[in-house]
Amino acid sequence: MKTSKARAVWLDYLRSFITLLVVAHHAALAYPTFAYFNPAHYIRSTAPVVDGSRWLGMDRFIGFNDLFFMPLMFFISGLFAYRGLDKKGVKTYLTDRFIRLGIPFLIAELLLIPVAYMPSFYLSTHSTGFIPFATDYIHNQQWPAGPPWFIWLLLAFNGIAGLIFKFWPHFFTSVGNGLANLSRHPINFCAVIYGLFALSLIPLSLWVGQYTWVGNWGPFDFQLNRLLFYLLFFLLGSCLGATDWQQYLFRNGKLFGKVWWLWLALSLAYYVLVITVSTFGENQVKQHNLTAIEGYFLYDLVFVASCLASISACLSFFKQKINVPSAGWTSLSDNAYGIYILHYPFVTWLQFALLGVSLPVSLKFLFVFLVASSLSWLGSRFIRRSAVVASVL
Repeated sequence: MKTSKARAVWLDYLRSFITLLVVAHHAALAYPTFAYFNPAHYIRSTAPVVDGSRWLGMDRFIGFNDLFFMPLMFFISGLFAYRGLDKKGVKTYLTDRFIRLGIPFLIAELLLIPVAYMPSFYLSTHSTGFIPFATDYIHNQQWPAGPPWFIWLLLAFNGIAGLIFKFWPHFFTSVGNGLANLSRHPINFCAVIYGLFALSLIPLSLWVGQYTWVGNWGPFDFQLNRLLFYLLFFLLGSCLGATDWQQYLFRNGKLFGKVWWLWLALSLAYYVLVITVSTFGENQVKQHNLTAIEGYFLYDLVFVASCLASISACLSFFKQKINVPSAGWTSLSDNAYGIYILHYPFVTWLQFALLGVSLPVSLKFLFVFLVASSLSWLGSRFIRRSAVVASVL
């Protein structure tokens, strides 16, 4: 089964939407009830800037986002990997990936992410000196990675895909065709996919701990317990992208023949289940009816299901509803990568500027999100006027 050569505009628009979710996620991190700031080591805080105003609604938004938006980013990125490898060859493809991913990563880590953490240093020390900041940033905070962690990890995953393609050229098409055959039986397909992702997440999470980052890797830090989880999403995308996956997963334009709102309802139901199981497990552990490992095991089981349901809802909605080219979506799509690179300093400095302002959390969040998104969008459009920059971003 051959892969379709036509680029799906709805996928570009979905990737753009997820980029906005990333900005919104970071804008919200200053305001959840679980937020805390560690002035001695601000890198250990939940966010670079933590506001005294809190709202449970931010907890729910952050929790829902965290279930699926980064796995979906890796999945969509993987969809285009095989096509690039098959067209360009391994060496040219990986060289192109280094230019498109490696160079922006280095620029962001050297210039943009330090600026994003300057408010953290001031909140910790009330100092505005650059030399003290730089010394603390590198030695005490160990060079925080910030959002570009995704970019370098994606580059590493592309390297893995390149190695697979070099030594096992038919891997992606073979697995993709196997998935195509399995998709004729949707229940079996979903069960296999769920089982694989559960195995990629749960054992490692129970071993190293939930939400565990490597630490001490500086700008190359990443979330250790989700490493295999993210890699599997990328490889799944790569295998599907090696075939005409839209033809067999979408029937009459609908994911497994089901309308988008059913997938959305399922994703919301699973998120309610995640909250319920999380609360139940926490209470049972406190009452010594469950061990911490058992509680986290139950949580991870529903986490994987909720993640897959939310990804399915996004794919289904954009395939059915956001599939006609439009100027606004196209501009957002063209600048999505630039927005991802540029947004973090805008977010943290806007949060810092609002610390002493008496406003409802919802308004603070909306202000930070809208202004940071707009400035990043405009900034991306401005720098992409250069043909050299546009070829990278």
